[in-house]
Amino acid sequence: MILRITLTCRQNVNPGLARRFAIENAFRFEDFNDDELREIMNHKLKVQDLSATDGAKDVAIEVLSRSRNRPNFGNAGELENLLSIAKNNHQKRMAHLPYSARSAEILFEPQDFDPDYERSMNATSNLKELFKDVIGCEKIVKKLEVYQRIAHASKQQGRDPRELIPTNFVFKGPPGGFSSSVQYGIVF
Repeated sequence: MILRITLTCRQNVNPGLARRFAIENAFRFEDFNDDELREIMNHKLKVQDLSATDGAKDVAIEVLSRSRNRPNFGNAGELENLLSIAKNNHQKRMAHLPYSARSAEILFEPQDFDPDYERSMNATSNLKELFKDVIGCEKIVKKLEVYQRIAHASKQQGRDPRELIPTNFVFKGPPGGFSSSVQYGIVF
C-alpha cells in the first residue's frame, strides 16, 4: 500500500506509477498530537507489561514532539522506536545497580527516554557558551534568549512553543566560520 507519494518520489519513478497513484488522490495521515501519542504510549506500556513515571512519560512526549519536526516522522512507529531505546537505556541503568537493588518490574525513568532530558535547565548558559568566542553576535544571543524564555514559559503553561517562536533559522557566513558549529548547538 502506498500511503504517501512525495514530489521527489514522483520524479524518480516509473511514469506508470504516477499515473496509477495520482498525488491528488493520495491518502494523507496527519501526525498524532501529544495527547494521542500519550494514549498510545500508555496502551503499549500496558500491553508489554511495562510502566513509566509521569516524568518519564512527559520526557517521552517531549522527545516525540521534537521528532515531529523532522521529515518522515513515524507517528506511532516513532513511539515504538523510542520504547526500544528506553528498554535499552533502562537495562544499562539497571546493570550499574547492585543485584539486590534491581527490581523485577520495569519502571522507566526520564533518563531512559532521553539521557540528556534536563538540557533545557542549562540552555541559557549553553547558549552563552556557544557564542562566547564569536564577536558581534550579541543581538543574536539576546534574541535567542528571548526565544528560550518564551519556550520555557509556554511549556510551563502546557502550550506548544512552536506556535509562538520560529523553529528554523538561517545562519550565513563564510566557510569555516561559526555558522556550521552554531547551528548544531542551539537547543530550546
